[in-house]
Formats: sequence, structure tokens, C-alpha cells
Amino acid sequence: MKRLSYLSLALLILLLLPAWSAAQSVQSYIDQGVKDSQAGRYDQALKAFDQALKLKPKDPALITYKGIVYYARGNNAQALKEFETAIQINPNFARAYYQRGMVYQSQEKYRQAIEDITKAKRMGYGVDPDFIGYLERKAGAK
Repeated sequence: MKRLSYLSLALLILLLLPAWSAAQSVQSYIDQGVKDSQAGRYDQALKAFDQALKLKPKDPALITYKGIVYYARGNNAQALKEFETAIQINPNFARAYYQRGMVYQSQEKYRQAIEDITKAKRMGYGVDPDFIGYLERKAGAK
């Protein structure tokens, strides 16, 4: 009986090991991508996030990370595409709305920025109400 439980445990470990390994790999790619992005190595950051996306292709957080890198590079059009893809995959992913709102804000599209950032706040994303007030004043001045 004891031998059967060891065999069952060994089988369970063998079945779970690939999933655990993939999760570890995804996290290591995320960590590398964030590190590269913070250091201004945007091409390397995008490669790291692409590697993570090969393991988790429909992960809105990973797609949003890519959008943030494109935004940091000044490629707002590609950043918007990434954020919109993340939102299509998960319409409740608040960070993608917030980040898309930040792109709109940088483009002086204040009404769209207010809509997205307010939506992110309603979903529980930490947004300073003063920032929304700032956007509203900017929108009113246009």
C-alpha cells in the first residue's frame, strides 16, 4: 500500500512539473522584461515579453506590459493596439484601461483619457482622484 502511494505521488509530481516549470519561465521572462524596460533596453524587454507570451498567449497582463514598453518608446499607435488587445481578451482588466488612458492623455485626448482612467478606477485600479480632476480641467480648457 505504501508503495502505491509513493507511485501515485511520483506520478502527480511528474504531471504537475511541466506546469510549474512553465509558470517559473513566464515569471522569469516578466522579471527580465521589466528589468530591461526600466533600464531603457526596450528591444530586449519586448523580446522577453514575447517569450512569456509564447507560454501564455492570451494573458492580458503580458500584453499590457508590451504596450507599456511601446508607450515608453514613444510608439503610441502600437501601445494602443496592445492595450486594446488586452481589453478584448479581458474587458475587466483595469490596468489596460488605465494605460490606454495614459496614452490618450499624452495625445491631449482628455475626454477619452478621463473615460478610460475613470473606468479603471471604478474597477478598483488605484487612481488618484486629483489626477482625474486634473484631466477634467485640461479637457475643459480645450
